[in-house]
Amino acid sequence: MLFALGIASLFGSKLGGFLTDRFGTTRILIGSMVVQALSLGLVSAFSGYAIVVILLLMVWSIGAWMFGPTQNFNLLSIAPKASGIMLSLNSTFVQLGFAAGAGIGGIAVDGSSILAICWVGTVAVAVALLITFTLLRLTRSLSSERG
Repeated sequence: MLFALGIASLFGSKLGGFLTDRFGTTRILIGSMVVQALSLGLVSAFSGYAIVVILLLMVWSIGAWMFGPTQNFNLLSIAPKASGIMLSLNSTFVQLGFAAGAGIGGIAVDGSSILAICWVGTVAVAVALLITFTLLRLTRSLSSERG
């Protein structure tokens, strides 16, 4: 299982870079979050079918790892002169997110079942999508006011 997720993460990372070059950061950031949310949501629905769950977790891993290079490219394009600090801050917040996610996941499992992690993850990605759409709308409205 870990080998399969490792292969999926490698594929996702390469795919994220390739698709970002081809379609731009916004589409790939949003697309990767949609893939993550859908695949995590479906894991609970198909929890009785091990092969399907493994495939869905591989799809989730691809989506999750597509996000990383795309986010890094996005940060570098926003502030090229401050690339070092931007990437280090991003890495710091990713690590904080891992820690918070592990804590929240532990609480969810303790209060419910292991499948609760999928729903917590789905909600977390949905919140991230909502924040992304809000920020994109705000950025566009500020750009149109300036131009």
